[in-house]
Amino acid sequence: NDVEAASDDIYLKFRPRDANGNLFSNEVTALAFDRDGYLWLGTNQGVLVSYNPHRVLQGETSFQKIKIPDVVEGLAVYLLETEEVTCIDVDGGNRKWFGTAKSGVYLFSADGTKQIHHFNTKNSPLPSNTILSIKAHPVTGEVFIATDKGLIAYRSNASEPANTFDKVYAFPNPVRPNYSGVITIAGLMDNSVVKITDIAGNIVYETRSNGGLATWDGKNRNGQRVATGVYLIFCSDSKGEQAAVTKLLFVK
Repeated sequence: NDVEAASDDIYLKFRPRDANGNLFSNEVTALAFDRDGYLWLGTNQGVLVSYNPHRVLQGETSFQKIKIPDVVEGLAVYLLETEEVTCIDVDGGNRKWFGTAKSGVYLFSADGTKQIHHFNTKNSPLPSNTILSIKAHPVTGEVFIATDKGLIAYRSNASEPANTFDKVYAFPNPVRPNYSGVITIAGLMDNSVVKITDIAGNIVYETRSNGGLATWDGKNRNGQRVATGVYLIFCSDSKGEQAAVTKLLFVK
């Protein structure tokens, strides 16, 4: 009732349990709430998730492991079960970033069942596989990763979604002949439908946004770099109630 007084606070100390009351590891090393209100825990034996954390003070909150499908037929493989998870962050696309004690950084889909990236010292500029902290910038989509040997940033393709299409834009714009990176469409609403067409209206690419960002590699559906010209970017929200159009100049 009074946020400045401790006398009326309610708290509960507990160990993570499954729906049947079975205990999980009590070495909780990280936690984060996602955009759906689910609670994700990092432990010394992988990741746990609770889909009803709001019931914790009633003693009704349970946790479960995330089963990864199609990894080993006939065997249950669980999300990062052999890793000590040191930190967790949720980006604008509701995807989960996991830092580990010895294996670098993992990015998983919103439900935790699909691995999108695994960055370590062998395949990326990470200075160390010992991750201390991760934080995704809500606007730019940059992910800042702190290791025991320094800090590094990664430009992700997700950001916090906008409430409207007031500020939709693409960058770089124009796209010059020597540019080989991705083209980013920013200012989008959550899970927006993005269609890119040439000036004649032919669709060359279609995707959905991760939160407020969508990316395009500058190639058509046949995997070929598109021709020089002006391209139109049509955006609509997931319900088809709002829409926006922006332009992009592409120089091959």
